[in-house]
Amino acid sequence: MAEGGDIFQVPKPGFFHLDLFVKDTKDVSPWYDELKTRLAQETGPMESAMTNLLSVFAFYKLRGQGEARKLLEGLAKRDENNLNAIANKQFIYGQLMRAKDEMACRDRLQELLADQSHAARARNARCFAEQGYALAFEVRDDSKDMVSKMKSAISLFERSLTLAGNADTMTIEERLVWKFYLSKCYWRLEQVVGGVQRKAAALTPADMLRDFTVIRDLLLEVTKLDPSWEHGRFYLARTWALLGALESKCREKLGNAYKTPKYLLKEIHHTKESKIGPQFGCFKRAVEINPSDSEVFRRFGQMYLREKMYRKARQMLNKSIEIMPTVASNWVAYYIRSLVNTKQYDELTKQGSVPSKQLLNTAKADAIACCEGAATQFNIYHLGKVCHRLAIHPFTRYVENWEELEDALDHFALALQLEDGFTNPEIQAARGWCLEDAGEHEKAAESYKRAVENDADNTSYVWNLGGVLRNLLSLHGKYHMEHYIAEIAFWIKEGYKKYKDIKPAFRQYVFKEGQMTQVCQYLMEFGDFQLARVCLKGFQRHKNRKCRTEAKLMLSKLPNKAAFGIDGPSSAQCEQETTVHSKVPMTIDTPRHGQGQEFQYDFFVSHSSKDANWVNYALLPALEGDLRFKGCVADRDFLPGKSVFDNIIDSIENSYKTLLILTPDFVNSVWCKYETEQALMESLMGKTGRVIPIMLKECVVPSSVRTITYLDVSRDAIGSYDWLKLKKALEQTPSTETD
Repeated sequence: MAEGGDIFQVPKPGFFHLDLFVKDTKDVSPWYDELKTRLAQETGPMESAMTNLLSVFAFYKLRGQGEARKLLEGLAKRDENNLNAIANKQFIYGQLMRAKDEMACRDRLQELLADQSHAARARNARCFAEQGYALAFEVRDDSKDMVSKMKSAISLFERSLTLAGNADTMTIEERLVWKFYLSKCYWRLEQVVGGVQRKAAALTPADMLRDFTVIRDLLLEVTKLDPSWEHGRFYLARTWALLGALESKCREKLGNAYKTPKYLLKEIHHTKESKIGPQFGCFKRAVEINPSDSEVFRRFGQMYLREKMYRKARQMLNKSIEIMPTVASNWVAYYIRSLVNTKQYDELTKQGSVPSKQLLNTAKADAIACCEGAATQFNIYHLGKVCHRLAIHPFTRYVENWEELEDALDHFALALQLEDGFTNPEIQAARGWCLEDAGEHEKAAESYKRAVENDADNTSYVWNLGGVLRNLLSLHGKYHMEHYIAEIAFWIKEGYKKYKDIKPAFRQYVFKEGQMTQVCQYLMEFGDFQLARVCLKGFQRHKNRKCRTEAKLMLSKLPNKAAFGIDGPSSAQCEQETTVHSKVPMTIDTPRHGQGQEFQYDFFVSHSSKDANWVNYALLPALEGDLRFKGCVADRDFLPGKSVFDNIIDSIENSYKTLLILTPDFVNSVWCKYETEQALMESLMGKTGRVIPIMLKECVVPSSVRTITYLDVSRDAIGSYDWLKLKKALEQTPSTETD
């Protein structure tokens, strides 16, 4: 126990046990180069943390174990009791089969961790802070576990500050530097979590003010650093730059609800630009303190961009890149400068003038540079958006440069393949829009569907749903197939369950199309009166008088809400809806696995007729329209005049895989039971792995398939990862009995 009765916190030293992204990265050179550059700038209290992390990056480089060892041995000479350095050396000595040195490190660690003096408290605090720095530096903003890692980094920094509170051997400068990095962790966390919550309208102004205040208070403490301290100018300049960025963000998000602290106003210079906000004074102060810091100018440029002051934004970003031209270390400045030109192009378009494509050519050059610096899904997605703009006329949407459009599609495809890219609704929507401009409405609709599936629940942002409906309506207008009307109705239902209000999607994109009255009629015919009412009310502001009159007449034919209840149609009406369906068109002629005519289909779908809507309007369009597998479903592909039994047997034998759509109705269906038995029998007759169960609705899994791993989509709508898993399962070659 430490003095005061607090529980003495003992860390687990070392970086190699941390959940670092770099462990799964084939090429760590960009991270290694960036950290080496930072190490030349950000010396001081975090130098040991950077050296420890640099040794980890060196270790994962090709033939880098020796360099990692030398870095740590050099650090140990400068700071012989650095816990992380000793633990990292122990790990590397073990990898190099130097058992004696490994055991010496282990014994030294045990000795230091057993110490409970004030010096030990400070040593442990530094260990926590260094690990927090490692997690915060290494994690990428587009990684799926970014939030959890940033929370872990915050926890480590807070533990270090708690331990340091009573340690006499800690300097005030060291504590304030830790608070600087802690504020950056909170900043990055707010950018990601706050952005998602704001989009879903789940974050109130009071919540935002609370989060911003935590960051601001930490930064204000850091401004108390002594400027005469050897590292003071570096941290003070960056602190004032962050305060300026925070002031700009607070005023943008909170408006009049935000008041700048009096202390801040006293410390900054007031200029002409201060009329816009005190953030300009913060940046001026930062530049005065350290006029050779590229990050200060980058943040200054970003703030000018937020105020739509494009010329001055370029000046600041040009200065940042002049100071630090290396793309690996300053790729963010290249990205923001690309964004400046893209935003100005969009702004000129909104004003009604045809902007020069030179803005986009310049933006593309910077976007390529930032991808060379960090090939993240977000940077590649941005490059795709720039290419897309270059390809089309800003007003007519006519394709002027097909090569640029193809490049855009290539970039979007690459971004989707990177970690979590497939689940990013913004990338899916951007690809959908690009495909739509290319006239590929079927693929565009599927991309928009993936975006809808990954949109936050209860969000008011319905643009992606509008993209689905708009492209399905285009397909209906081209082919005049009843199937598309049914598919539109299905996705309207999905949107109604997901979004806060779907009427904006209709008003902006759909009600200019006459086919929407057919969709409403379809909903009425199948008893979905509540949703039909919502759709028909959207016609009240339609420009076409005939459409308004027709919608009004259809509304008058709807039964009162009491006739079917506020929650929707009766069970009898639901039964009607699930037993009559539009025939789904065949979109694929040749199966993927049809070599040598062994298989006629890639998959056969066994499902209850009550689940046909999901099969017809979600499963088949995704697998056939987007992923290009050839499927077999009873309603469409069974041959008339042939017995049902023979149709089932032939379809399963001629299908590479069989999908079982598990629901309570499936379990109770005699036909589904027969299809399951036939599919399992076919698997046993020479090949396994040909049955893929998909649990659509929670049910008791039939005993015959309990030993087969199933895809569970019963708790939520099927998502992008689920489609990828299903694609992989359909592509996988079944093992034979002799394997």
